[in-house]
Amino acid sequence: MPFSCNRLPVIAFLLAGALPAAAAVPDGFENQLVRTNFTNLVSLDFLPDGRCLLIEHKNARIRMLLANLTTLRNVLTIPEVEIEGTEKGLNGIVVDPQWPVRPYVYVHFDRVGDVISISRYTATGDLSDGFSTDFNLGDRYDIINDVVDVTREHNGGTLRFGPDGMLYASIGEDGSGCFAADSTDLRGTILRIDTGALPDTGTGPPPRSLITPADNPYQTGDPNADLVFAMGVRNPFRFSIDPVTGKLYAGDVGLATYEELNEASGGENFGWPFREGPYVRTENGCTEPGGSGTQGYTAPIGGWETDEFTPASVIAGPRYRPVPGGAFSFPAEYDGALLYADFYSGFQRWLVEDGGSWAPMDSVPGQPNATDWGTDGQFMADYLTGPDGAIYFVDWYWGHLRRLVWTGLLDAGEPTLARPFLGAAPNPASLASGPEVRVGFEMPEPGRARVEVYDVAGHRVRVLFEGERPQGPSELDWNGRDDAGRKVGPGVYFLRLDSAASRASRRVILLP
Repeated sequence: MPFSCNRLPVIAFLLAGALPAAAAVPDGFENQLVRTNFTNLVSLDFLPDGRCLLIEHKNARIRMLLANLTTLRNVLTIPEVEIEGTEKGLNGIVVDPQWPVRPYVYVHFDRVGDVISISRYTATGDLSDGFSTDFNLGDRYDIINDVVDVTREHNGGTLRFGPDGMLYASIGEDGSGCFAADSTDLRGTILRIDTGALPDTGTGPPPRSLITPADNPYQTGDPNADLVFAMGVRNPFRFSIDPVTGKLYAGDVGLATYEELNEASGGENFGWPFREGPYVRTENGCTEPGGSGTQGYTAPIGGWETDEFTPASVIAGPRYRPVPGGAFSFPAEYDGALLYADFYSGFQRWLVEDGGSWAPMDSVPGQPNATDWGTDGQFMADYLTGPDGAIYFVDWYWGHLRRLVWTGLLDAGEPTLARPFLGAAPNPASLASGPEVRVGFEMPEPGRARVEVYDVAGHRVRVLFEGERPQGPSELDWNGRDDAGRKVGPGVYFLRLDSAASRASRRVILLP
């Protein structure tokens, strides 16, 4: 977890009296509750078929939501997970990018015996039906199981695959900054691992040489250093990888003065323990080569000032890329923007790149204040772009799975086009009585329009209409069936209207 050890007394106080923050996001966006009643949700990933795997930090469970995001089942409880203190537990999960040809799920956890383990589980059952509960994980293979993990904090915990097919993993410095300055110690680093040559059977771990990419940046001959992608980090609890550029964006939790966001292409040293953001510092037990303040380290691309009395922990979200055909993909101005949040205060902000430099995103209409794009991220432990273009995030404290969705205008248009009418009745509708849902919409001007039905995972269910419509009101009927004529199940669906200059969305609930 991202807790900073010097702030633990404050943390305990905050958690004891915490209340859910009021959700506030800009115009055209919604913060939607997808599912609740989890325990210490800490990370998630999606299967290509739309099913969502979520992990619970302290009880070490992997749970699965079907593609309709309403049916939940337990998949596996990871054995040997150490849960001592606040931060230790099951920390990260990722699905193999070549699924289902490689039916593997990878996890990152603190293991009994004071080590961090990165392990692979093999999936069996139905590997491609997003609505099937026939899914199991077994046959664990340990990839790395010997990273020393003595203290209760600074474990890292993210697993992500890059577009290069390599597995990236973050490891905290175990509460001692000197480890982060040593490339031969895996603590305080981000690793780059090749899983392609691992055997399909066995228990592991393999020799380091089998999982070390030949083009890793630190080629020293030391088996640990050869695995390192970037170093000099304190607790890179959450990072994301841009699917377009392959660059990695890590939030490094600070000690008392600065929360930083770092960009890595490989070979960076971000300076911990001799730097915290822009500040020079010293560390008992090790000295900066050449003397304090003399070395040039890779500077963060963003972050914010903190103090030792106010809890703060940066959570790096995705560098957003719209999902083609995604029902909730964000507008074009968010393409390439980097989302980040504070675990404690709950603010959400964006950085944008311009000519290689990063700066805060300009304010947008409806955001809660001049600085924060959103104020609804308290205790959110991981962010991920979903298959529907929404950004999903998990709540460690309250046990919520939520998502940010765009339901507004895709392109700037005349004010009369900003919020076209789209309605449905009855709503909720009963499947037992048909259903016959009357869909009404109004065209501000004549033109081409498309009205579609999507499920909550962003999969298109039905095209109700596509073609030219006159100016004024129109009506359609939906009989609760998909494009193939099959009756859909109960749940939440979304009507979407697209015309030349506008988009509107309306939620429809189908009852049994």
